[in-house]
Amino acid sequence: MQKPPSFFSRIKPDVLLAVFSAAAYIPLLFLPFVFDDVMSVRNNPLLRDLSNAAYLFHPAYTHVFRNEGFEPFTFLYLMLAGKLVAWQAWGFHALSLLAHAACAWTVYKLALLLLGKEKPALLAGLLFALHPAQAESLVAALFSGTIFSALFFLAALYRFMERDGRDGAAGKLLTGLLFGVSLLFKERSFSGLPLFFLLPFLRGVPKPPGCRKGMKIPYEESPLTPASPGGGFKELRRRLPELLALSFFWTAALFSRLSAGRGSSLGFKDMDPAYLFAKLAAYARMLFFPFQLSPVYQKTPALPGPAGLAALLLAGGVIFLALKYSGRGRRGYNPAATGAAAFLLLLLPYLNLLPVTDLAEYLNSVFVSNRYLYLPLAGAAVVFAAFAAEAEELLSARRGGPAFLKASGAALLALCLALSAQQQLIWRSDERVWLRAVKLNPASPWANYMLGSYYLQEGLPDEALPRLNLALSLNPPRGVLSNALGALAAARLLKGETKEAEEGALKALEAWEFNYDAWNIYGAALAGLGKRKEAAAAFEKAAEAEITGDTPLVNLGRLYLELGDPAKAAAAFERALKRENSVDTLDLLCGAYAASGRLKEASAACLASLGLKPDRPPALLRLARIYLALGMGEPAELCLAEAVRLDPANTEARLLLKKAGSKK
Repeated sequence: MQKPPSFFSRIKPDVLLAVFSAAAYIPLLFLPFVFDDVMSVRNNPLLRDLSNAAYLFHPAYTHVFRNEGFEPFTFLYLMLAGKLVAWQAWGFHALSLLAHAACAWTVYKLALLLLGKEKPALLAGLLFALHPAQAESLVAALFSGTIFSALFFLAALYRFMERDGRDGAAGKLLTGLLFGVSLLFKERSFSGLPLFFLLPFLRGVPKPPGCRKGMKIPYEESPLTPASPGGGFKELRRRLPELLALSFFWTAALFSRLSAGRGSSLGFKDMDPAYLFAKLAAYARMLFFPFQLSPVYQKTPALPGPAGLAALLLAGGVIFLALKYSGRGRRGYNPAATGAAAFLLLLLPYLNLLPVTDLAEYLNSVFVSNRYLYLPLAGAAVVFAAFAAEAEELLSARRGGPAFLKASGAALLALCLALSAQQQLIWRSDERVWLRAVKLNPASPWANYMLGSYYLQEGLPDEALPRLNLALSLNPPRGVLSNALGALAAARLLKGETKEAEEGALKALEAWEFNYDAWNIYGAALAGLGKRKEAAAAFEKAAEAEITGDTPLVNLGRLYLELGDPAKAAAAFERALKRENSVDTLDLLCGAYAASGRLKEASAACLASLGLKPDRPPALLRLARIYLALGMGEPAELCLAEAVRLDPANTEARLLLKKAGSKK
């Protein structure tokens, strides 16, 4: 009697792949907001109001928030996702996991289309999903744009190959639209357009299963239609309408990018072609030896070391063997050549060879990054799957061959899973992340600056100062130089060295005038030196960028209180509350209103503060005084009674309560 199929055998392999791809990153659900998420997502007031959606395409917005280029759809997604998940970190992480699983599934479908074999295609999807370098793109909500950009590009690529030009005008426009959406999420796929134009030349007459390379078959046995008897210029002409649609959306995205950001233009200033070989070696090392991954990397010599050279040779060997023995899939594309072309072309923007000034400046400071491998890994996974498919065919007939292949595949995936889990666990603590970065890259200005900034945020200026000074000594690029000088000024301010803080903030602004955090520090230093009018102007300048949050406006309000102008102070606190509804700011606003004689508004602000954080005797006592000034004895008595209940030793509350009771 035949056994009934098991539960797992009834589930489609691609469904299992998607579920496993997401499940492998479940530990990320327990991470808080990390990296730039605190500033750019959690504390970003601009994203809280849907009416600001159009501003996401604004030049000032893209300039201040630019991380790795023009990415309006990333922030539009964050705005909508925040509403959906109530701005909880786990919600953003969950959405990233789902998008990553969808990417892995699309890579599997692409590999299946190219190879026509289930097991190697599944291997491609799993390698893409589990490679340790992918973890970095999933740990931060701000990096979700990388994942969605990859998803839309892979969908466009799959449609281009699977539909084979059979679509009408609407279908061709849909393929182009998917590509355009990808570009507006992130610039990862800008060099994908040459890949589409190259694909017709990577196509030939596909061979039936079991037909080895070099064996001839009659054309009539090919599954290709008579309209497309192979690749080359004839195939290019046949696919030209779809290629023109892709080019239209690519051009539109490029013009949007160049016109939307200050400092975004064409130029060759910060390109560094001399480091091309070193960068390729670094990425090959990440790909094949992902044991010491770091969030930032120091600039290596132009000639790579032994590990980088070994990784390059290994990559070249895999590509050579895959090309030598690989056949053609159901659509006639050479899977190894297609995968290799995809890997190299999609990595091209991050080799700093494109003459886009602001992107080149940023890449000159970053050198290489794990998350730049996210989309290129799809191509690498296809190459490896093509290599595995040929190995399976060669070893399947040999004794022990199938068992060896299964054991090798399982060991590889288990290693990837273990290293990926290690990468996820590192991000549980910012200190662990940046200590590891400094350990692996002691000469990196970025790593030392980020570790120093972490210590500064924790209120540890003595620990921050050595790191920030070291970052400055390592010849940092302009952005890191300005940020490190600003952080150094903040550390001086914490230590009470006000004059040194003023000088440091000025140097930070000389390096980069759009460092709005430095404007805030400069204002605080000026205020400490008694230069209150200049301080007010500095705080106003810092407040121009909403990314600075409510801090400069709160500082401005405090300054006006010191100047004896509670009306202006109240206006500053009101502006601050539009950015972040803070208990402390509401308390300050209450005091400013009371000092201005606006007692009803003061009571409303105090009630709002207690609504956010109740059971605070000082706030209850303040509200009671306001009620007494308004002649509202009964609510004042209730506030005082509650204050005494919470703090029986509060003498002032007891005296006021007794006085209020004696007036009855």
